[in-house]
Amino acid sequence: MTFPQTICAVLMLGSLAGCAGVTTDVNARGGLPEPTQGTVNYRFAPSPVDGETGASSPAESMLRDGLATRGFVEGKPDAARYLVSVAWATRPAEVTAVTSGDCAEGCAPAGQPSFPWFGKPYVHTLTLRFFALPEGTEAYRVSVMKRDRKADAQRALPYLVASALARLPYAGAPQWRVQLREPGAAGDAAARAMPDVVSVKPVPQPQ
Repeated sequence: MTFPQTICAVLMLGSLAGCAGVTTDVNARGGLPEPTQGTVNYRFAPSPVDGETGASSPAESMLRDGLATRGFVEGKPDAARYLVSVAWATRPAEVTAVTSGDCAEGCAPAGQPSFPWFGKPYVHTLTLRFFALPEGTEAYRVSVMKRDRKADAQRALPYLVASALARLPYAGAPQWRVQLREPGAAGDAAARAMPDVVSVKPVPQPQ
């Protein structure tokens, strides 16, 4: 096979992979009440973004809507049962596989070949921590990781939020893989739209 044919084959495989949707990896530990157990009040922990702009971060806005559909209601500070801390980031990264059994900051998808002509790989992460009040002890943590070749953190955020809430509280397994469907055509509206969750499956653990 000639070099141009190899390039074409790789591009074809890439396009087929894109048709499969977007995949994220989720790590969870601790426990939360099931939605069927009634309404649960919470409040968000202040973040540097709040202090600088006086407005909530995009992550909090998306989470607020998603949590509401699952029985979590943002209430008055003195009535909150949980304090929710939100941290999200995007950074350049080499494409590698996580082998540790305890992925405190999220579990990476299996490594894929790094082709420089496709662009630099990036890692997008989101971590939610639920602290039980008034004690302040961490009751639950869920971390999500998404890998792609787009540096725009805003475009990755809907996938991270949708994955974190896809099967909250992710009982029964520490690691999960979530497949999502892209919300539509590229553009600002698509960047803000929430993707559809196609499947949520636990990751088999080594024996």
